[in-house]
Amino acid sequence: MSKAVSGHRPESAQGRPRARTLAAQRALDFSNRLLLALSSAQLDFARKGDLRSVFDGLLGVLLDLTQSEYGVIGEVLRTPEGATTLRPHALAHIAWRETPRESPGGVQLDDLDSRELSAPLGSLLASAAPIITQTHGQPARDSKGLVPGLPFPQAFLGMPCKAGEELVGVVGIANPQDEYTPELIGLLQPVLDTCSSLLLSERGARERRETEKVLRRQEEELQAHRAQMEELVQQRTETLLVTTVALEERQAQLLHAERMASLGQLVAGIAHEINNPLGYITSNLVTLTQYLAVFSELIARYREFASALTPPPEGPAAELLSRIQAYQQEEDLDYLLGDVKDLLQDSREGAHRVADTVQSLKSFVREDSGQMELVDVNKELATTLKVVWNQLKYRCEVRCEYGQVPPILGRPAQLNQVFTHLLLNAVQALSDHGTIQVSTVLEGDEVLVRITDSGQGMTPDVLDKIFTPFFTTKPPGKGAGLGLSISADIIARHMGRIEVRSQYGQGSTFTLRLPVANEP
Repeated sequence: MSKAVSGHRPESAQGRPRARTLAAQRALDFSNRLLLALSSAQLDFARKGDLRSVFDGLLGVLLDLTQSEYGVIGEVLRTPEGATTLRPHALAHIAWRETPRESPGGVQLDDLDSRELSAPLGSLLASAAPIITQTHGQPARDSKGLVPGLPFPQAFLGMPCKAGEELVGVVGIANPQDEYTPELIGLLQPVLDTCSSLLLSERGARERRETEKVLRRQEEELQAHRAQMEELVQQRTETLLVTTVALEERQAQLLHAERMASLGQLVAGIAHEINNPLGYITSNLVTLTQYLAVFSELIARYREFASALTPPPEGPAAELLSRIQAYQQEEDLDYLLGDVKDLLQDSREGAHRVADTVQSLKSFVREDSGQMELVDVNKELATTLKVVWNQLKYRCEVRCEYGQVPPILGRPAQLNQVFTHLLLNAVQALSDHGTIQVSTVLEGDEVLVRITDSGQGMTPDVLDKIFTPFFTTKPPGKGAGLGLSISADIIARHMGRIEVRSQYGQGSTFTLRLPVANEP
């Protein structure tokens, strides 16, 4: 009977510790390489944020470690309708390594409906639990690949990536050289944890990007809406301002027209009251002149009679004649007779001027018929000058040069209003005694009315605003700033225009251009 040599174990007993040591060494190497790959993946994702590139590298290491033929790392998504889809972030096949720069033909990285997946991968999505499958023999002809473009797996290891109870992704590898074991799932748990963490980070980043995109779009829409609102408010404000100014101007014009109408009625009443006594004053002056001629002739005959008395009278008659002659010499009867003629002439001229002034007032404030009529511009200017003469005569010399101009078609009352504004503005522009020149001339088919003053003139800033309603350079209470605005409106309604030429310190010239009336 053979004995065992002292100090020696049987050969089979000696091999078991060595095998365990090799297995432990391989597991340690596996874990070290896996941890190194996971650390590198996390660093790459932190630096670049490219999840697909990170998963491509991680899946390649995983296939090398497990000696698998191909695999997939995907993200599990839920559609708004509640359907489950898989978004592949990495696909790898050892056959592709032979042409590394070419895309795998027929393989897509779009979101996949669970119905498009192979049975093992679909089961993994449904159960959210690790799965190991082994197929013997050839698969059925209609068997689906792991994903479209990949072959049906002979052996498959599917592992879920979870965040709590939520399935956020899957890792699947297929066709190893050996068989997949449940122990391998435990070794690959760090891979699943890392993939879960990266998928959650990517999901958070994607949600942030979507949120930022929505916020940017909302901000752009808000900015556009705000700009539209501001533009609309600006337009409405401008419209309201224009409407308000137009209403105020129209109201002022109506008030002015009402005052003019009231003034016209007042002047018409006064003119009527003046005309009545003026009529009999004028008539009496004519009669008195006739009587004076009779008295003068009678006195002349009395003188002839006194001179023809021969012999001279005596007694009381002589004394009476002497007293008459003495009284004639004392009162200077010849001077009185001549002076009374001058007085009567002056009275007739005064009465005529009063009648002329009353007539001018009646013409100036006559009621506007609202209809266009033929207007003699020279006559209307002369009428206006008579009405405003009291405002002019103490402050300026007025020079009139009326040309031979044809009539225009217009409304006399409104034209007189324009002439009044321009003449009063001209005299108010004089700082001291100055000159106002009024002229009319025919130029082409237009009648030009020029009113020039020797006043202070206007600066360019003031010149740009003079026709703006309510603009005035006068002190408060001295003007409403509507005279030129109303004048421009009246001239525009007469199909004409107002031109202004002014230089500060050298006076101003206002030119009215009014079209000549067409021949009927």
